[in-house]
Amino acid sequence: MTDNQLTTYYELVYADPPWKQRKGGLRKSRPGQKRKLDYKTLSIEQIKNILGNYDSKILFVWAIDKFLFDAEKIVKELGFRLHARIIWDKMNGVAPAFTVRFSHEYLLWFYKSPMCPIAEEYRGKFTTVIREKPTVHSKKPVSAYYLIECLYPNLSKIELFARNKREGWDSWGNETNKFPKQTILN
Repeated sequence: MTDNQLTTYYELVYADPPWKQRKGGLRKSRPGQKRKLDYKTLSIEQIKNILGNYDSKILFVWAIDKFLFDAEKIVKELGFRLHARIIWDKMNGVAPAFTVRFSHEYLLWFYKSPMCPIAEEYRGKFTTVIREKPTVHSKKPVSAYYLIECLYPNLSKIELFARNKREGWDSWGNETNKFPKQTILN
């Protein structure tokens, strides 16, 4: 971040960065499939700069195996500490080169000291594994929003690189209307 950039304050930032990658192998059963993703991707440095524009106490960032260590590195460079690696078990997945099936993503939970306390009634109620089948490419599980909303019900929240709008959250991204508006789970 440069000295002349302004930062925006939210107590909690949730981000699903468009990591620079391409789709895996093309399949004959899917004519018309392309290697490029259906959305614009960004370099690691561009992602770091965007995350750096937001001052927050808590940061949740999505990453796949390929970008796990890059995500941790850039967020630590922004002054955060890693609290947990939450795994989204998608209960399916692709098997590149017909090897093992990649059926998970990471939701990384970072904080700046001192860590904001979570809601008392939810202490110890969640595990580090979310099990929910995916519905659409790049759409994250509703369970992740629920976890965050339960742990931090009163913090101001923004979703970066959002593909939908959610009640109680601000949204930023170029596809914020991609999916229908979501409401808070109870």
